[in-house]
Amino acid sequence: MVSRLAPGAVMAPAGNTARAAWAGSPPSPDAARERLLGAAARCIARDGLAATSVASVAAEAGVSRPTVYRYFDDRDTLVRAALHSAAAELGARVRGHLARFAEAGDMAVEVVALVVAVIPTDPVLRAIWNSTALDATVVERFTDATAVAWVRSWLDSLIAAAGWDDAEADEAVEVILRLVLSFLVTRAPERDIDQLVGFLRRRLLPALGLAAPTPTSSPPTPTSSPPTPTSSPPTPTISPSGGRP
Repeated sequence: MVSRLAPGAVMAPAGNTARAAWAGSPPSPDAARERLLGAAARCIARDGLAATSVASVAAEAGVSRPTVYRYFDDRDTLVRAALHSAAAELGARVRGHLARFAEAGDMAVEVVALVVAVIPTDPVLRAIWNSTALDATVVERFTDATAVAWVRSWLDSLIAAAGWDDAEADEAVEVILRLVLSFLVTRAPERDIDQLVGFLRRRLLPALGLAAPTPTSSPPTPTSSPPTPTSSPPTPTISPSGGRP
């Protein structure tokens, strides 16, 4: 189980591992940005979003603060770029995972199961979520038009397999995002992966118009046949005249 730090606490870096500075051999601008974003991701994972600063990222990367400012205007620009990078990596992971499936229903179930499993366990994504989960303005943007369009770009294969037009795709992505958000906010009741997949097949797929709920069990089969009568009822004897004998 992942333990959370007390409010305001900062976890100290493990050990005093020296990091190579750029002095004498600066990387290309693109490589420099990538190194700084990697350093920012490590700071966010270790210290949390609020405690990540230009100074901490510079120290993590082994460079000076002016070097960081050469590539990012300020702390907010740096952090936003790090968040964008983390989300882009999640999107790439989603696209790669969906490539393993051909049916739209399987894809829809798998994308939700994957995202709700990855965000609480990935160090960077978990730190981002823990820092923003109680921020109403952030949560509100979880399903806005920008978020829908961005996540939709991860789900091209699902949209094509489902045959959705633009309006249908936007609605489907909104439904998926709302469900992911609800799972991240509260995990109760706890489900293992098989139970989660079963739940999603029964509840998510009908909401997306992809499939009817799959019955969880068949009607009970009778263990024995109805009793066979041992004798036929007596047949009345009718005389030729129509009366009884």
